[in-house]
Amino acid sequence: MSVAVDSGENVMVIPSRARRIANVVRLHAANPVPTLILPWLIFAAVFALNLAIWIAVVSAAGGRDQLEPDAFANNGAISWIYVFLLVAATQAMNLTFAFALGLGITRRDYFLGTALYLAGLAVFYATGMTVLAAIESATNGWGLEGYIFAPLFMGDLPLVEQFAAHLMIAVFFFATGLFTGAIFVRWRALGLYVFFGALAFGVAGLILIASLFDGWQGVGAFFTERSPLAVIAWTLPWSGVTAVVAALILRRATPR
Repeated sequence: MSVAVDSGENVMVIPSRARRIANVVRLHAANPVPTLILPWLIFAAVFALNLAIWIAVVSAAGGRDQLEPDAFANNGAISWIYVFLLVAATQAMNLTFAFALGLGITRRDYFLGTALYLAGLAVFYATGMTVLAAIESATNGWGLEGYIFAPLFMGDLPLVEQFAAHLMIAVFFFATGLFTGAIFVRWRALGLYVFFGALAFGVAGLILIASLFDGWQGVGAFFTERSPLAVIAWTLPWSGVTAVVAALILRRATPR
């Protein structure tokens, strides 16, 4: 619904909030390269590289039966895929923020439209990962017992739980990308340097505390005494907090 305002001779139509938010979504979708095309190219490159390495190893070993059954099962290649989703979200905000404000879109509507767009992408990529994991399982790891899209414990989960796990991980990285994107549009590269520097020191501090106070047993118990899905669900508080903080940062961001 839109509102018409009579300004004398002309009637100015003010779009409703839902339409303004939809315009932000269309703005992101109008440039699909950073969020829809480039990530899949990265996925394809990661998959092709791992497949080439597996084939080379099997060939050098004289056959797949000469290797351990789980030789290619514990694969961390999927982490590169998800990290790139963070990068894609940051790039999308950098490319569209100033332009959106130039069109008269408010910062609040820009945030809501961007968050909605990224939420849709999270569902899209989680669905894609789950489908690829199902194909991977059906083909016995692409015929090589190699697992990229359902590594470690993921292959033991039902498809519904795999989808839930992929969705929460995608939301985690997209929410972090929303946060880092907000930092970038407000403070540019310096803000990112400070954030990632603080994050590195924070992680190092937690490792030091766990080491000094014999906390590694508790850390291990946290992961082993809970289901994989329950462990992944602990990313949701971070996702929520970073999204809220991103909204607060954008309130004072200026286009450059």
